[in-house]
Amino acid sequence: YTSKDLHLMRHYIIRILMLAIPIALQNLINVGVSVTDTLMIGSISEEQMSGISYANQPYFIFTTVLFGLASGSIVLTAQYWGKRETEPIRAILGLMLRIGVVTGFLVSLFVLISPETAMSIFTNEPEIIAYGTKYLRIVGFSYMFSGFTGVYLMSMRSTGNVYVSACIYGISFILNVFLNWVLIFGHFGMPRMEIQGAATATLISRILESLLTIGYMYCLEKKVHFKLKDLFHKTRKYWSNLVRFSIPVLLSEVCWGVGISVQAAIIGRLGKSAITASSYINQVQQLAGIILIGFGVGAGIVMGNIIGEGKEKEALQISRVLLKVSAILGAIVAAAVLAFRPIAPDFINCSSETADMIQNMLFGAAYLLFFQAFTILTMAGILRGSGDTIYCTTLDILTLFVLKLGLGLFVANVLKLHPVIVYVILCSDEMIKTLLTVPRILKGKWIYHTTMD
Repeated sequence: YTSKDLHLMRHYIIRILMLAIPIALQNLINVGVSVTDTLMIGSISEEQMSGISYANQPYFIFTTVLFGLASGSIVLTAQYWGKRETEPIRAILGLMLRIGVVTGFLVSLFVLISPETAMSIFTNEPEIIAYGTKYLRIVGFSYMFSGFTGVYLMSMRSTGNVYVSACIYGISFILNVFLNWVLIFGHFGMPRMEIQGAATATLISRILESLLTIGYMYCLEKKVHFKLKDLFHKTRKYWSNLVRFSIPVLLSEVCWGVGISVQAAIIGRLGKSAITASSYINQVQQLAGIILIGFGVGAGIVMGNIIGEGKEKEALQISRVLLKVSAILGAIVAAAVLAFRPIAPDFINCSSETADMIQNMLFGAAYLLFFQAFTILTMAGILRGSGDTIYCTTLDILTLFVLKLGLGLFVANVLKLHPVIVYVILCSDEMIKTLLTVPRILKGKWIYHTTMD
């Protein structure tokens, strides 16, 4: 590289980090809500902790839909923002918000009408189903609020506006932790509600997030000028590009979310210890992957901006550098998980069998996170930001059906392998995706222009 190239790369790396850090902070706050629930309830019993974890599976699938809607809009709006065109951004965001709120309503309807059915999809343990049902009957009312807040704040990232989401979710997180402490354990004269207290705290926090978001939208946001009336903005002229570039992103995220939930459902029929261990490991993975997601999403936004500005050569150069950065980040995160392994079970009240399974599953978590550093950068970042969305969707669908549904069900139900081995096999989709996406990045034939002239 010439000195000019190196200077340019430093410039873009700094731009990515300026986005990645607040995005990672926002993710930390979001994950912190579920981790706080898990640790507080986990100090009471592992059955209640597993109940929360499995009751949150419908919400997890729903959040992947939200992330898919927001990411799908970012594929287009990041390039429109590179050209400083705001009307298309308002129109696309309005459509995605409509879909997010309606989807939230439908998911709420399902878990509120039949919470036992929702739980039985993922586990056959009666005690865990009973606890999860109590949680869903309260938290189910929060999904429409999450649908609005999540899509709006994530979509604003395409304009480089990432700090407001960290602030809003930060305020919500503080309230959630306080209410958890009060309602779960019964402080300040409140009744001891345990798992129902955690659900109530979450519902109140989600309502607050929506109110803060609307306040920001009308009083402080100065770039896009989106208002609630734009929910009904006409989008007909953008449909061809939405179908070509955004819908595949939504499908990709849904497939990924379904894949994780299929994994939970497979492990959810391997006994209480396996359920508790996987529930706990899921929280560790989310915490450990925070910086990876922030870096990948930041890279996707910057890549979209660069391509929108017509700087394709620079996009190709920076993509190769980002692969090296991902390898370093993946190694650091995997090493941190392995270092945490000896003390991991000490944070919850669990049996010795569950503790051993947690420690063994953490080897699989480190393996997953190392390769996830590449897949988040390549699929959720570079390829998605450049408009190469159909390739990513195809890969997600294939790994879902071949590895998660096919091989996962076979080794668990036919070969009846140990739960730890089943878990490691289920995590292998990240390695396969890495082997297929990294060469594509290096070849450089993945740039598409998603905006309309």
